[in-house]
Amino acid sequence: MNEFQRDLSGTPERTLAERHIEAIRQHGGIFVDAVRLTRMPMIVTDATLPGNPIIFANQAIMELSGYSLEELLGQDPHFMNGPETDPATVQEYEAAIRESRNATLEILQYCKDGKPFRAMLFAAALDDGQGTVTNHFLSYLDITRRVEAETALQALAAELEQRVADRTHELEAANARLKALGAEREMLLVEVNHRAKNSLSIAGALLNLQGRRQSDPAVKALFAETQERINAMARAHDLLSRSEHVQQVNAGSYVADLCAALEALTEGDDRIRLEAQVEEGIFVSADRAIPLGLALTELVTNAVKYAFPSPRSGTIRAQVRRPHPGRIELVIQDNGVGMAGVREGSLGYGLVRSLVQQIAGDIDIRNDAGVTVTISFPDLPPREAAS
Repeated sequence: MNEFQRDLSGTPERTLAERHIEAIRQHGGIFVDAVRLTRMPMIVTDATLPGNPIIFANQAIMELSGYSLEELLGQDPHFMNGPETDPATVQEYEAAIRESRNATLEILQYCKDGKPFRAMLFAAALDDGQGTVTNHFLSYLDITRRVEAETALQALAAELEQRVADRTHELEAANARLKALGAEREMLLVEVNHRAKNSLSIAGALLNLQGRRQSDPAVKALFAETQERINAMARAHDLLSRSEHVQQVNAGSYVADLCAALEALTEGDDRIRLEAQVEEGIFVSADRAIPLGLALTELVTNAVKYAFPSPRSGTIRAQVRRPHPGRIELVIQDNGVGMAGVREGSLGYGLVRSLVQQIAGDIDIRNDAGVTVTISFPDLPPREAAS
């Protein structure tokens, strides 16, 4: 019996936690079954109990960690940390938990047998619809092989620099090995984006399920908005997972594909047209593609909602261009009445501004026969963009 079981066995708190999980299982149906059976390791904690103990763990996390369900339940999520776990990563995780925001972190933790593993940890706060955080959802992607591959790649590169002058034939063989390692890294990055998309899709489905159970229209609207933003992240990861070059993304194709996916927002309304005008030969790093895609989604979504009240019709145009060397612009323009969701001080404006800051960019909003939002950011060379 662990500390959680010893201290809370038979108490109202333990009974309430068990009832809560059972309610999720009953109402969640196939979505909860999907979480339990997915190969993505996942745990859920109870933020209402002291120490934020684990109250749910799926089979995949047991296989990854080597711990049984009984050994996981009631533990603090930090219990798998060890001597080599980065304190800065732990502090970043704790800050995200305190601020009830989502976080994606790379962390080193330890299995039951003491063997270390590295994982991408996705942490999300779940609330009761009234603003009170009740649970934390944590999912892991084991990237130990990826890190080992990168370490091997770095070691091999250093060795080749010393031997290249007099061992050309060995260099050729090593180059072939480097390409193989690079291809494996590309495949792993594709898998990361694919798994992230699946995890976000599950979270979006659970939000949709919980939202339908809310009676307050305002609360239902908040659930719907949150679900759409999670779906936006899932779409961006999906497009990246299918990109020809995972680390460098063709900005024109990426924006055109996003606009095609966002056509569904008009729900077949012929009054609103969504167009993409892109300049070829513009590439951005994957790290920049995600916030760029989320900003585009937020702006187009708001334009669809607010720019064309019935019976007004018009066009929303998304452009990618290079106005001059060293600079890239993403322009979202409509000829409607305006985008209420991007007014300064609004949540939509705050989200877009935060995303633009992530890519070291600037944002300009102009009202002239509609609204034009211009996001400008540096055009970094491939090596710097990928760093």
